[in-house]
Amino acid sequence: MKRYILNKPQNSLNSNSMDWIEFSEIQSISCGKEDSIWVSTFHKNWRESIIAASGKCRNVVLLTYQYDRPEMQTALLLGARAYCHALGQQSLFDSVSRVLKEGGIWVPNELYVNTTSAVATTLDLKAKVPEIGTLTAREKDVLTGILDGLSNKEIARNLKLTERTIKEHVGSLLKKLNAKDRIGLLLSLGEFSHLKDAL
Repeated sequence: MKRYILNKPQNSLNSNSMDWIEFSEIQSISCGKEDSIWVSTFHKNWRESIIAASGKCRNVVLLTYQYDRPEMQTALLLGARAYCHALGQQSLFDSVSRVLKEGGIWVPNELYVNTTSAVATTLDLKAKVPEIGTLTAREKDVLTGILDGLSNKEIARNLKLTERTIKEHVGSLLKKLNAKDRIGLLLSLGEFSHLKDAL
């Protein structure tokens, strides 16, 4: 997995800890399926860079110097699949890369809870209602638990089912609602206080 970085800013991304391929023009690079493009808010035109980068590959990361929910929301809506701190450790960047490689979305824990509600306000939730109509009664029960922020273990306890059965239902939900993981599911459906009535 190659990691391309747009004009690496000084004093960030420890160059000794990772192999970065630095570039100045997005059009000049050719990405493979698992490669990633990293853009920094250090650049004033980072928004345009994310749009251009997402046209090159699916794994686009915005590096920031201060976590900011609106900034993260903008990055995700423009095509980024990860948002992390530019001064992070190698382990952070490696974690982000692993999540992207598996097709997931990476956001910092500090902003996870706020992410779903922030991004949800921009989504057309009506488009998801027909898909929700295809869910079985048990899948709707599990989805309600997910929307309440419960873990698989807690959902299993509440529904008096095994955790393995809940995992199977979660897998079915992800497939039916076209999501890679729980974060993707929540981002795709949004904040459901009002959507629960449709379940």
